[in-house]
Amino acid sequence: MNKKLLIIKITLWWGIVADLFETIRMIFPQLFIKTTGATLSLNDGIRFTLLYGAPVMLGWIIILFWASRKPIDRRGVFLCLMPVIISYFIVEIMSVNLGRLSLNQTIPTFILQSVLLSLTIISYIFAREMSKKR
Repeated sequence: MNKKLLIIKITLWWGIVADLFETIRMIFPQLFIKTTGATLSLNDGIRFTLLYGAPVMLGWIIILFWASRKPIDRRGVFLCLMPVIISYFIVEIMSVNLGRLSLNQTIPTFILQSVLLSLTIISYIFAREMSKKR
């Protein structure tokens, strides 16, 4: 397999696995709070908010899986993914500033998201180049 195509597929599958993990955490709000180290009390508002967002996360899993079947033709998914990852950075930075998330516990997430964002940009560039060579 072409190295560029391999990077593209790794990026998509990283997103699938990450979103599956997040979906599970959202379905089980206690797990979400425990694994993020958030200083939130588990109440109906938190439960509702996480459960309300879980189908969106599940939708991303389906979109990323769909894109993984024909990643060059569906490269536009990478453009849609970039603002999502950037938005998570913004939400997490705001949460750290509000004292709802610990910076120490958020750093690993920032690192993983930084790598995924970088791979997403690189994958889009590779997919665009590969589409031009067809």
